Amino acid sequence: MSRISGLFSPIALATLVTTVMCSVLLVLPGTTATSMYFNDILIFLDGAYRVVHGQVPNQDFHTALGPINYYMPGLGYWLTGRLGMAMPVGMAALMLVTAPIMIHVLRSRMRPLIGVPLAIFLVLLLATPMNTGEIPSKISFAMFYNRIGWVLLGILLVMHLRPERAVRGQGWLDAAAAAILTMMLTYTKMTYGVVAFSFLILVLLQPAQRRWAFGAIGLCVLIGLVVEAFWGGTQAYIADLLVATQVSGVIEPGIYLRSFLDTSGEYAVFALIAGLALWRRPRFTDFLFYGFCGAAGFALLNQNFQIIGIVSMLVGAAVAAEILLRDQHPEPSRKMQTVIQGVPFAVMVLLLPIALSSAAAIGVHTAIATTKAGVALETPNGKDLRIVNLLDEYHFDFYSDYVETLASGSALLASLNSSASRVLVMDFVSPFTSLAGLPPPEGGPAWMHSNRNFDLEFHLPAEEMLGGVDVVMIPTQPIADGTTKKMEQIYGPYLKRHFRLTRVSKFWSLYQRRAAPGADMGLTRLNSS
Repeated sequence: MSRISGLFSPIALATLVTTVMCSVLLVLPGTTATSMYFNDILIFLDGAYRVVHGQVPNQDFHTALGPINYYMPGLGYWLTGRLGMAMPVGMAALMLVTAPIMIHVLRSRMRPLIGVPLAIFLVLLLATPMNTGEIPSKISFAMFYNRIGWVLLGILLVMHLRPERAVRGQGWLDAAAAAILTMMLTYTKMTYGVVAFSFLILVLLQPAQRRWAFGAIGLCVLIGLVVEAFWGGTQAYIADLLVATQVSGVIEPGIYLRSFLDTSGEYAVFALIAGLALWRRPRFTDFLFYGFCGAAGFALLNQNFQIIGIVSMLVGAAVAAEILLRDQHPEPSRKMQTVIQGVPFAVMVLLLPIALSSAAAIGVHTAIATTKAGVALETPNGKDLRIVNLLDEYHFDFYSDYVETLASGSALLASLNSSASRVLVMDFVSPFTSLAGLPPPEGGPAWMHSNRNFDLEFHLPAEEMLGGVDVVMIPTQPIADGTTKKMEQIYGPYLKRHFRLTRVSKFWSLYQRRAAPGADMGLTRLNSS
């Protein structure tokens, strides 16, 4: 009976209502609109297309990000058959999966005064098509994996609190929730997975919660074995991640200092709330928890493409507020009691900026996607992907020019009169497989980013990179000029030996694999773009 009544608790209702509303707003327009990071989105739309066509991440193509990043939009593409619906439907599905876990964790551990605003905040952050900490005019589903990471980690961090409204089988439910969250984080982005496992080890220091923490770690091992039996890509996933780590190198100390100064306000408010909670309840495990929220969050922030918004500290502040309100021993000062009662409202103020900007970005995306504003991709599968101008003429022109080159490239491929061509583009992303509806290439990476996942020392062998493609396209106006130049430098000799230039246009040079002797593959120059 308590579980049924729990569905109508304020936290459950807030979570479900916000989840349904956000899902509807994302899905109903039937279009994906973008004003920033358009090339980043194309990576995952192409990956979604590849998994729907039977390819497996880290087996059929290399990627330093986990398989969830491809299977989630892949589900949206499989359900709708439209690339423009892949991200909205996939994200809505993820929110629906996450909602019951969020309800269980927050309802059993937080009072509504704190749990309701935190639940709304986390759902909005998960749903928003905007990079965390940016302004709502910069709409994009890009880097969605970081938002997934923050939200799932935030739910997990709430489990530092002991349950106050336990249900039957609470320990097993806690173990299952923690294990699912941890493994979802691991298969989304490994850095979040490492932080999640570290948190579970931290929970082992609490005797009252040790049993479910041990159970969660055991379930993580079991889930990992089951996933590996079906996926078989764990070793390759780690290998791809290590290569990216070797290429990226170590972040310079000056960047850390600047990041700390940018987030100093967040640290100051968090330190005040956490310090007050420690003064009221001076437990060593709480001290470690608050330090963990700050240190792990800072590390994640600097690993992400993000300037402000350390979500782990925001959740840590909510946990501290709950601890303060749980301790009911009399206070000698009425003024101090008033301060403690005001802490939950201070937490709401902390959550408000990201919550409001996330909600605004959802609303902006819904409005412009519904009105079909901006420029659509003129490719067979890209017509429900749109570039829009939201008070940023420079980026609109930049991505509009890129869209023009993609339309030109699609037309150039159509001139080959071959629907079986496997294509590689020497640029940041190779999007024509999905945009033109072509067979996926064999092998190769999900994306190429100079000095981030490849360089002159660490890169895929030429045969692995180009051996599974029929057509290589080199842009004259690449989205990432440094990447294109470095790829030509590395793979140019192989390209010259095994491919032949057969099409030249304003935006592209197209190479086809050398045919058998006697086949006619003469050079064609196209005057149009």
